[in-house]
Amino acid sequence: MENRNFLTVTLLVSALAFNPLSAAEINTYETNSQRQINSVSSNIASILHKRGLDEDVSHAFSQDIVGNEALFTAMLSNLLIHYPDISHEEVFEHLSTAALHRQNIQFDSYDHLVSMASKIQGKVLNEKALDQLRTISKLNRMIA
Repeated sequence: MENRNFLTVTLLVSALAFNPLSAAEINTYETNSQRQINSVSSNIASILHKRGLDEDVSHAFSQDIVGNEALFTAMLSNLLIHYPDISHEEVFEHLSTAALHRQNIQFDSYDHLVSMASKIQGKVLNEKALDQLRTISKLNRMIA
């Protein structure tokens, strides 16, 4: 009988001890994923704030341009992965300028991607670059 009580108490203590640990792991995962999703608008807001805008205004401008955070991040990732001719920093500088001027960003539009890439690079794009941008616009249209 004592072994049975000992086993019951051991199981109860184990359940009480490990339950908060698993809850902490789940909360940590949710916090990390939320931080990753918010990083695009936060990066844009940070650049705008460094340019002299108030912090609240820069966050409002970045939220206006980003809209649906997850969709915007996925489309931006497609651009950065499949078009290595422009850097992450160059794209975010362009996005912050577009946010400042309240311009619309359309990662699923081929014309918009060509315009954006040529402005960032400061030159006329070659056929290979145009093909890459066409592919990116098609990928982004599929997820939109």
